[in-house]
Amino acid sequence: MVQCIKEKENIEQIKKKYPNEWLLLIDCETDKMSSPVSGVLVEHSKNRDEIYKKLRKYSGKLCIEYSGKIPKDLAVMFSI
Repeated sequence: MVQCIKEKENIEQIKKKYPNEWLLLIDCETDKMSSPVSGVLVEHSKNRDEIYKKLRKYSGKLCIEYSGKIPKDLAVMFSI
């Protein structure tokens, strides 16, 4: 896993740079459907569990996004 501290970027640009990876963004902006539009990429990994382990390092408005096609058998759950 690589740590990346950058400026806020458009989510589509980030996804193109890191295809088929889990992305952890801070300072996220979302649309009306709560989908991420932009944010600061702080972690990315092909392994979802590595991203979850890094969550405690950050605070504020966080987003986790997968940059690839989500498999049909994968369930997503949100907890606030």
